[in-house]
Amino acid sequence: MTEVAGALRRWLCEACGLIYDEARGDPDSGLPPGTRFEDIPEDWRCPVCGVGKADFRPIEPAPQRGPAAAAPVRAPRGAGVLIVGAGTAGWSVARALRDAGYDGPVSMVTACDGTLYAKPALSVALARGLAPDGLIERSGPALADELGVDLLAHAWALELDVRHRRLTTTRGTLRFERLILATGSRARRPQMPGAGASRLFAVNDLSAYRQLRAALQAARDRAASRGRAPRMVIIGAGLVGCELADDIAGSGAEVTLLEARSLPLADRLDAATAARLHDALRSRSVRFHGGTMVREVVAPADGGRDDPRIGVIWRDGAGGSAAGSFDLGLVAVGVEAETRLARRAGLPVRSGIVVDDATLACVPDRIWALGDCAEIDGRVSGTIEPILRQARTIAGAIAGRPQRYFAREPVWVLKTACLPLTIRPAPQSTGAA
Repeated sequence: MTEVAGALRRWLCEACGLIYDEARGDPDSGLPPGTRFEDIPEDWRCPVCGVGKADFRPIEPAPQRGPAAAAPVRAPRGAGVLIVGAGTAGWSVARALRDAGYDGPVSMVTACDGTLYAKPALSVALARGLAPDGLIERSGPALADELGVDLLAHAWALELDVRHRRLTTTRGTLRFERLILATGSRARRPQMPGAGASRLFAVNDLSAYRQLRAALQAARDRAASRGRAPRMVIIGAGLVGCELADDIAGSGAEVTLLEARSLPLADRLDAATAARLHDALRSRSVRFHGGTMVREVVAPADGGRDDPRIGVIWRDGAGGSAAGSFDLGLVAVGVEAETRLARRAGLPVRSGIVVDDATLACVPDRIWALGDCAEIDGRVSGTIEPILRQARTIAGAIAGRPQRYFAREPVWVLKTACLPLTIRPAPQSTGAA
C-alpha cells in the first residue's frame, strides 16, 4: 500500500450507513477515485438518502488489509451466532434461537440503539394519539438481558469476510460461527430534479419518524402564527403514502397527495375499490392528484439548509403543469432491501439477499437472511407476518431441529381511518388449462 493510498479515508453517512471511500470515489456523481472528502463540492449529497456532507463522519481507523491487518477481536462471549440488525427480524430470530433450545453465545450488531417498536404504527400514530416514544415496546438493553444477547449498539457493519467468518464494524471486528442477516430495508428515494429534493422526508424507521413529527409540529406552529393550517405534500399513494396522508390530514394539516397512477393503491386494488379509497381520502380533505409526474422540487430562496419548506412543480393527469408551496414534504414510493453488506461480501443479491426457499440460507449451514432484506422465491416480502416463521426456520437449523419454510402470498392491511381495508391475494384458478 502506498503512502498516498494509506492516507485515504472512509466516511460514514450517519443517516443511512453509506460509506464514501476516498479510494473509490463516487464516479456516478462525478467524483473520480482518490477524491478527498474535503475536496467534494459543498452541494454534494449522499447518493442513497440525500443528506449533505455535514451528516458524514470519518471511520477511524480504516480497516487494513494483508499481513499488517489487526487481529479481529472476538464477540464478548466468544464466537457463536451473530445477528446483524435489531429490528423485528433480528429480535425475532434471537428469541426463536432461545425457544429452540440454543444456549450458545448470541451477539447482535445494530446501527441504532436496539429499541423494538411497532413499525406498522408509524403511519397511524397521530390518529391513535401516540407520540413517537409511545410506539416503543422494549428497549434494546432490556431485550438483550432477557434473551442473553450481547448487544453492540450504535455500530455500523462495514465489511463481511465470509471465508474467515468475521465482521468488521465501526466498533471493532467480530468473529462468528453462524451469521444471520436481518438488515431490513430502507426507504426508496428516487432521483428528482431540483435543489429541494433533499428536503423531502422519507419514513421507514422510528428515528426518521421522530424527525418527521418534529418538523410537522414546527410547521404547525409556524402556520398557526399566520392563521392557517400547515401544508404538506406526499409523493406516492401506495400503502404507506395513503396511511400517512389520512393520518396527517386527520390531525388538521392540509395534505396534497401526488401519484403517478390515476388512483391510489392502483397496483393492489381493483378499480372500484381504488375509487372508493380516492373518495374516502377526499372526505378527509386530502387533495389527490393522479397521473402526475414531479418535474422539480424547489428550495425557497429565503430558506436555510435545514428549512423543510419546498415548492413542487408537477405535470398533471391532463398533461398540463401545476405547482404548490408546502411547509414540508415526504416521499413514500416504497422500500428497497438493505443489501450493501451482502453485496460487498459477494453473497448472491438481486432485489434482496437471495436465500434458499426452504432453509433461508444463502451460505449453507453458515449464513441466513430473513425479513425485508431476504429474497425468497424471487420476491422480497414487505410484511411482518412471515418474519416469525422465518425466524423459527433459521433457529431450528442452528439448534438441530430443522423445519422447512413455506412462503405464502402476503395479506396487506390498509390502516386508513377513512376506509380500512384488508387486501388478500387473489384466489388461485383451479380450472383446466
